[in-house]
Amino acid sequence: MSTVSNGYLAIHPSIRKLLHPSRFKIHRRQWDRAKVAQLPIEYQKFYTEWLDSEEKETPVHWIPRTEKWDRNPETGEVKPVQNEPYIINYPVEMHEGIWGGEGVIQGLVKRGKWTSPVPKYWTPTLKRSIVFSEILDKYFSVVVTERALRLIDEHHGLDSYLITTPAYDLKSLLALKLKRQMLMALLDKNFCHKNPTRQKELMEKFKEYLIPRAELDWYGLSVVEAVEKEKQMKEAKQDCTPLKVKLRQELFQKLKQERDTPSDSQAEGVSATTTSWMSKLNPFSKSAEAR
Repeated sequence: MSTVSNGYLAIHPSIRKLLHPSRFKIHRRQWDRAKVAQLPIEYQKFYTEWLDSEEKETPVHWIPRTEKWDRNPETGEVKPVQNEPYIINYPVEMHEGIWGGEGVIQGLVKRGKWTSPVPKYWTPTLKRSIVFSEILDKYFSVVVTERALRLIDEHHGLDSYLITTPAYDLKSLLALKLKRQMLMALLDKNFCHKNPTRQKELMEKFKEYLIPRAELDWYGLSVVEAVEKEKQMKEAKQDCTPLKVKLRQELFQKLKQERDTPSDSQAEGVSATTTSWMSKLNPFSKSAEAR
């Protein structure tokens, strides 16, 4: 039951527990930050642009106000304008589509005058649509939102939307991976082979958005994928041959060298044996006279 205190409707304790501030905040996992700190600087640069640039994000669910003060038309009270963005939750399913920066908003809804506010989620309208990439020369069936389709139309194509939009506005791993493939194709000039004129036009259009290949190799990877890639690179550099195999090979090489290049003592022994054998056959030697 809810209670009335000082003219305001109090929230039931069970509902207040559901609306704990920690449920609204988008926390970055601390162990992810520790892992990112050990990864190459190229991935750290991408991670900062992707998840640590909230102040640069384009407002999606709210419109920032330019004025500094606001006057209440009824009471005449003047208050400072506070541009506080809504706290948006981005579920895991977002990475399987292109949502255009939209997410899930959690808040309260009051059904009646004497009822307690209840939690409510506002979710974007999702639909499956077909999009085409001119650079990759492929059609993709992806889950999109109305805003994503509108942005693609405003940029006159999927390629222009993904390449010109920063990572902090794309957010989706699917969109970032597609962007990485497009930038790779632009660097290698591996597109529009049948139309060199169009290839030159696209290269001139997107040349300012190209990034070095060293950074592009880490672009669009999740933390788990980046850690796995770093692990594979270290294993490739290390020699994982067992010690017994190395020792066996060294022993074989040593025996082979001894066989091919005999030592001085062995050479003297062979020459002495040859001399004694020849002396027995020489009838003019001292041993033959003794006999």
